[in-house]
This record gives sequence, C-alpha cells and structure tokens, in this order.
Amino acid sequence: MTFLSCGALRRRMELNTFRDMFSSARRGHELLAFTCHCHVTYSGRAEAFLPRGDRLIIMKQDGVLLVHQPEHGNPINYLKAGAQLALERRGQHLVLMGKFAKEFIEIVLFRVYDCFRRRLEDGQKQTLVGSEADMSDMLRDNPSLVASDFKPLAREEQTDVGFIDVFGHDGKGNLVVVECKRYAAGLAAVSQLHRYVKRVKELRGTKRVKGVMAAPKVTANALELLKKYGYAWAEVRPPKRHERHDKGQATLEAY
Repeated sequence: MTFLSCGALRRRMELNTFRDMFSSARRGHELLAFTCHCHVTYSGRAEAFLPRGDRLIIMKQDGVLLVHQPEHGNPINYLKAGAQLALERRGQHLVLMGKFAKEFIEIVLFRVYDCFRRRLEDGQKQTLVGSEADMSDMLRDNPSLVASDFKPLAREEQTDVGFIDVFGHDGKGNLVVVECKRYAAGLAAVSQLHRYVKRVKELRGTKRVKGVMAAPKVTANALELLKKYGYAWAEVRPPKRHERHDKGQATLEAY
C-alpha cells in the first residue's frame, strides 16, 4: 500500500511523483484514488464540461473511472469497466485520458493533493434479502400473514400473463392470488393483480377467485381500486434477516 499526502495546507504534490504512482498502479492492476484540482471534458452519451474544482478521482482495478465532487453519492463523470486509461504531461499540468467504446473523458490535473494505491482482494457477492421473492417465501411459510384460513399451493405460479407470487385457497374453497410488493403498492400493482385474477378465472373455469395485495403500504388510489375489484390488502413487510440494530436503542439524534 502506498499513500502520499501534502498535508492540511494542500500544497501541490510533485506531478512526477504522482505520475510514477499512476504508472505503478496501472502495471500492478491496483486501485488508485486521489484528490485533485482539475477540470473535466466528457464526450459520449452527451457532451459535458466541468470547470475547475476540487475532486476525488478513483481508478478501479478493472478500469472503472469515477470522478466525484465533494458532496453527493453519485459520480459526476464515469467510465465503465474495461476503460483504457493513460496519463501524459502537457506543459505545467498532467492530463488523464480515458476511453471506453465511444465515450471519452479528459481530466486536466492542475494540482494533486493526496494519492493512495493498493491491490485489493474481494471475490464476494452481496446477498439481497427483503426482495419480493423473499416475501413470497415468507408468505408460503407463514400463510396466516395473508389470512387465518389461507393455504398456499404454489409460489411463482406461471401463467401466460406473468408469474403469480403466491397461489392458494382459503377455507371457503376460493382460489387466492397473492401479489407481493416490497414498497407501497400503486395502481400498476393492482392492475397486475387484476390480470392474474382474471386469467386464473379463465384457466380454472371458476369465478371463485380472490385477489390479495401483500405490501407494507398501498397508495390511496390503489386502495380505492382494490376495493372496486373486491380485493384485499394484507399489510406485510419484507423480511429483514440481515438487520442487526436494536430498533429500541438510542439514535444519534438523542445525543
């Protein structure tokens, strides 16, 4: 790992030193992150010019290039993995050039404040929980969340108009179609549920088919449409198996 800083005064790092670090990072397929004063010209998805300012620039090991401003989460400019990156001297400044397919970026570096490079190892993948698939699994395993007499028969039941999240019947012999939504269900979700119910009626040759929207919230318009169709809303939140915090603990605002 190599880290060079010019300290609180933000004096200019020797550009030759930075160029050496850039070259070493590229040869070693290392991540390189540095803060600098620069302007940026981009051509590709659109044409853009970002005037001079202080930026954080990250070059990842796979060629991804990210240009961040001091605030907000998303990069103001970026190139995807596999980008070709090069650094050259122009007069008193360095110019970082990047190319990916038909996208081009040119960053003129007037000053470099800090620089960090290191080879990182991480082959893990993030596990997503709380998805609609997790919700349907939860309802299959805990059918009383839908209704006390609900008996699930299948999950991801295929029809020619899509997949029914959970399919089953109730204690009165009605077939039940359950549509899951992670967030607030809107009009589109109710319309989707209605298509499934209509198709099941046609396929099974019965009118005894109920619709249930399983979601933590339902918009006012969607709730009116559910009532119009005679469907029900089951207030269900997606599982959060990775949640570690104690909801009763004091928050930062308490201090």
